[in-house]
Amino acid sequence: MANKSIKQDFLLALALVIAGAIMFSAWFGFSLPGPQQAAGNRAALKVGETAPPIQAAGWVNGDPLQEHGLAGKVIVVDAWATWCGPCRQQAPHIVKTYQKFKDQNVVFIGLTSDGEELLPEIRQWLKETGITWPNGYGANESLIAFKAETIPQVWVIGTDGKVAWNVDSEPMESLEQGISRALNEAL
Repeated sequence: MANKSIKQDFLLALALVIAGAIMFSAWFGFSLPGPQQAAGNRAALKVGETAPPIQAAGWVNGDPLQEHGLAGKVIVVDAWATWCGPCRQQAPHIVKTYQKFKDQNVVFIGLTSDGEELLPEIRQWLKETGITWPNGYGANESLIAFKAETIPQVWVIGTDGKVAWNVDSEPMESLEQGISRALNEAL
């Protein structure tokens, strides 16, 4: 009987360790290594590739496809989730960048795989981070098409519909530099 109790305690402890590791990796934005991580790349949709259509089950802060008309605009796509710690850490920088470019020919769009059942959390997250631009929830198809294997992830799409910047851009440049370059290329 004592062996059964020790075995149950061991299995419970093992389950807690595994659950803790999963929660730790989710909080810090890690994922299991895939082919892109193994090669050292974080952004699977590369510069020069055509950006896929942006789709979501629903929108918070407006629908960019109806309100902004994306043709001829530089688009900044930010992939995030309510449970992602690095996404929250990155948010102030994205908000600052948005403030710098919002009156130019640039549209910011957030995408999360979080579903409609998390709408209260999504709205709270957006409020807490100061994000006011359109954010699509239930955007699994778009995130898969963008090859977003990890988050946070950001892409700049040029007016030609191709990825103009991502975190792996060469030469290394900041998000702001990538947006500025995409705007200059549109002239």
